[in-house]
Amino acid sequence: MISIFVLYFLSFLVVWQFGGYQLFMLFISIISRPKRKNYDFQPFVSLIIPAYNEEKDIENRINNLLGLDYPNDKYEILVVESGSTDKTYQIVDNILKNRDDYSLPIIKLLQEEKRNGKASAINFGQKNANGEIIIGTDANTVFDKFVIKEVVPHFYDPIVCAVDGRYIVSNPDNSLTSSESFYWLLESIMRTGESCLDSVCSLHGKINAWRKNIVYADPSVLAEDLDMAIQVKRKGYKIVYEPNAIAYEPAAITYNDQIVQKKRIIIGRIQCFLKHWNYLLLPIDLYRLLIFPSRRTLSIFSPFVFMLIPILYLFIGNLQIVITNIIATLVVFAFVFGSLLILKFKTTNHITTQLKCRISLVSIPKVTYYVLFNEYIILLAWKDFLFGKYSVLWDKANSTRTQE
Repeated sequence: MISIFVLYFLSFLVVWQFGGYQLFMLFISIISRPKRKNYDFQPFVSLIIPAYNEEKDIENRINNLLGLDYPNDKYEILVVESGSTDKTYQIVDNILKNRDDYSLPIIKLLQEEKRNGKASAINFGQKNANGEIIIGTDANTVFDKFVIKEVVPHFYDPIVCAVDGRYIVSNPDNSLTSSESFYWLLESIMRTGESCLDSVCSLHGKINAWRKNIVYADPSVLAEDLDMAIQVKRKGYKIVYEPNAIAYEPAAITYNDQIVQKKRIIIGRIQCFLKHWNYLLLPIDLYRLLIFPSRRTLSIFSPFVFMLIPILYLFIGNLQIVITNIIATLVVFAFVFGSLLILKFKTTNHITTQLKCRISLVSIPKVTYYVLFNEYIILLAWKDFLFGKYSVLWDKANSTRTQE
């Protein structure tokens, strides 16, 4: 009897992680009232771009940030160059030399003596920033022009310490990146609900904002954005999600690049869980009771849940129970996932064309393969973490770079 209970509990966790939680958060977002934003609140903002070997993207990135719809005298751009071996420093330096000394917004070129990782670059930039609000981003990301305008009104509320923006895959044109695009559609659903309920689980390195000097990036952690989010919560503040603050960036188009990127993310999540376990395992608020366990704890242990289920099948040794469990799990999952898609379509009329993400029966096998592929990556990440085969020095996937 106990083994059957454990079997159905594990099956519930699978359904909850890959559909149930998303459906619940969509329901929360539907019944919640949208918050009014005070667009007259316009604090000074510092945009920080950590840059290592970004010669292909850095000029376009700066031009993109110069075109944001926010008063030019109310924001600055800080490029933190960290020991690049290409022409990143020279390109930014030339941009500065060709600008008038009084041109706004101000662009600052900061240089670390040596490469110490993204977190170190973020902290170095924050130390030299004049803004009340810091926005962190990547060199190969492209912001919608309303990013600052949509993000900063949230900071009018003193309980808000951080704001997470919306990431959209800019190249959803093959099976791998289209699955990634669908994943980020679900991410947007979950983050919207989390923001209404309590706080977003994590910040996103491509577009995130926080109050200056409240939190710092831990140079020893690979997922500095998740670590900063947990710091925000530990200090009693809130993290909100702003879906209209949009950042575009290409997803990795090769399996090898996906493995490299996602192993780093999972290792960072493992680090954060172990670093903050004494806080996270005290379920005294919705962030620790529901949001973090559903979003991050499950995501690092899910392959082991998958492996335990067939082990229990063998242990129980009853074919009728096994078949009943498989059918029941599939039926519940189909109902949950179908309800999720129907509600999403009814609340938005269509999946936004910006996502370019088509969902059909034909795409289900691709999404399933994508999920299993990610579970495999999680196992690889655990192996590298346990054997210490990782580094805080960041290298973005080549297939996410601008191609010459």
